[in-house]
Order: sequence, then C-alpha cells, then structure tokens
Amino acid sequence: MMTIMATIMGAMVTVVTLVTVSAYCYGCGHEPSRGIQASNASNARPFVAFICNDVFTRISQIWRWSMERAEEIFERINNQGVEAIEVFITDRKSEELFLDFKRSRNNGSDVRLADDDRKNLSKAISGFGNSEGGVIVWGIDGSRDYDGADVARAIVKLENPARFASLIQNAISGCTVPPHTGVRVEPIEMGNGQGVVVVLVPKSNAAPHQSVSEKHYYIRAGSSFVPTPHDVLAGMFGRRPQSHVFHNFILGVPELVGSAMKISFGIAVHNEGPGIASDIFAICRGESLPGDNCEFSIEIPDQKNWTGGWEFERQLSLISAQGYRLPPGATAQPIVVHLSIAPPFSEDLGLFVRVGAGTSRRYDSYLKQDASAVESQYRIFNTMSLTGAFSKTEKHRIAEGVLGLKPPGL
Repeated sequence: MMTIMATIMGAMVTVVTLVTVSAYCYGCGHEPSRGIQASNASNARPFVAFICNDVFTRISQIWRWSMERAEEIFERINNQGVEAIEVFITDRKSEELFLDFKRSRNNGSDVRLADDDRKNLSKAISGFGNSEGGVIVWGIDGSRDYDGADVARAIVKLENPARFASLIQNAISGCTVPPHTGVRVEPIEMGNGQGVVVVLVPKSNAAPHQSVSEKHYYIRAGSSFVPTPHDVLAGMFGRRPQSHVFHNFILGVPELVGSAMKISFGIAVHNEGPGIASDIFAICRGESLPGDNCEFSIEIPDQKNWTGGWEFERQLSLISAQGYRLPPGATAQPIVVHLSIAPPFSEDLGLFVRVGAGTSRRYDSYLKQDASAVESQYRIFNTMSLTGAFSKTEKHRIAEGVLGLKPPGL
C-alpha cells in the first residue's frame, strides 16, 4: 500500500510541475480550465480507502449533472442549435427571469453595432450580471401575447451572425462599469449566411455593474430589467467581496499494471472570486464501476487542512479545517482519485464530484461512461501498452475516453 501511495504522490508532483507533458487540467464545465499549483501535503500518512464493486450494486441512486439555470439554457441552445431556436417560436416561449429575446436594429447588416443594440446589451449585462445571470438571444422578435407576456413571435435572422457575435464581443468591455469579464457569445448559423447569436451573462462576482449607456444599475425582475432599488444597491456596495470556488480535474498519465489499467486524477479546488474562501467542501462519490475486477480508491494528501468521513461506504465528504482559507486565485487539491479497471466490463462507470464554500455557490460534475466505451478504450490501451507504441498525449486521450472527460479547449 505504501509503495502505491508513494508512486502516486510522486506522480502528482510531476503532474503539477510538468503539466504540459504529464497531465491535463479539466474545468468543471462552467469555467475555463486553469493551471494548478500543488497544496502542501501534511506529514501525516495519507489516507487511502478502497471500495469494491459490490458496494455500488447495493445503492442505486444516481446524481446527475447540475448547472445554474442560465448556463443550462445557454448550453442547451448551443447543443441543439437551430432546433432549440425553432422550438422557442413554435412553443411561443415567453421571456423570463433567465431568458431575454432581442431583435437587432439593423438585423446585423452593418459593420458596426447599432446604438440601440449597444444600449440593450449594456442594460442586459448590468441587469443579468447584478442578478442571477441570464441568456440573450439576438435574432428573435419578442412581443406581448394576449395575456401580457413577452413571447417569441418570429425568427428575424441576423446577417452574418459570426460578424455580429464579434461586434457584441468587442462591445462587452465598454458596456458596464466595472466590465463584466465572464460574458460568452456564440453564433448559430441557420443557412444562407444568416442566423442568431446567443449571449450568456453569468452572475458576476464583481457586482454591482453600472450600465454605461444610461448610467443606471439594473437588476432582472421577471422578464424586465429595472433600476436597482436604493436599499438593494446599498447592500451590493456594502457587501464584502465574495469567493467563487469551483473545481478542476488534473489527469495523470495512466499505466498498465498486470492486466489492470490504472488511472489517477486530482480534484483541485480553485477560488476565482475576489473574496477569501472559507468553509470549503469537496465531495466525491463512486456511483458505479464497470466490472467486478474494477476498484475505486480515494486519497487525501493533506489531512492537516481537510477533515471529513465516509458515508454509505462509497462517498467521501471533506470540509476544510477551521482557520484554513483559500485566497483569490489560489488552488488546493484535497482529493486524489485512483481507478483500476480490468475486464470483464458489464456496467457503466459513474463518479460524482461536488465542491463549494460557505459563501460560494456549489458546482457539481457527474463523470459517466458506458461499459462498451470503457471496454473499447481499455483494449486500445492494453494493446498499445504491450507494443510501447504511443505517447503520453495518446495515453491521456484514452484515459479521457474512459472517464468521459473533454480535453482542454473543447
């Protein structure tokens, strides 16, 4: 056991210092991946616990991927493309707290952003950023329905949506004070060089944001942007800087030991917000293993600063020790997961991760891969390991296929 742990911990140090050649860092799905720094491990003996497959067969509850509402809408539109836009029209989708429809003043035909479009963008970034976030769909005509609700009436396609998206992107930094740095813009082509543009404005850690065009601080109220009431605005200015804690996965180089493929990855907790994070928590749960010859283990490299325990024989819940804090821009790695897979494969692989902090929203990830995909990747890895004919990058790609991870930038 000690030999295995020493090898793993040494590998994780290599992962940190040589990230471009030894490991890849994966964001949790809501943020871009970032470089990771190692946390100082305690001198105490690292804790490792093993879970065998029979535990998973006794507990069947599955936790699914969780996103914030605005991000969920944005990702659904991006994934479904034209179909999602057409459904808005056929269903007479109404504007709501997280969704707003806009028609461009000149339908995106000009090489510059129309003044009215810039004004609407400024108002929306302020309103959504100061609230819980939201999505703007440019290229849909929304008007009042018989019951008074603003609904999607028709698609009014933008000329050259890629160019319009670029105009929006270039205008974002000048729309509010301070600028909102988390806005995402995606064009959706609908044929003949026309389409729509989708803009995600997440809840901001730098609120309040003032609209430059009208010198107002807006919030989202129902389906409208309204000036922020004085007492709410005063609370925003008086609020202490908030932490924003999310997780990345650091994937080490897999190896073949006997007939088993060994995969290790770190769960790194990063504070992106302007405030100091405390009461940080990390949860890792094994949902299912792909076969009886597979094992799942969890290591706690830093027992001094992280404490917790096992629940239902397969979930590890950790919380940072009292007095332990994570400053803005810092990263800690409370958990290292070790997975050993060997045939036969008859079940799906499923792992669940949740992180957050006392003053930060939580983030969930659900890593899932079906048995056939696991078997396919295992066979490729086994064959190539025996011949020695593949690189570390190729090994990472196979491990990604086993875990269902996307490589950085995709």
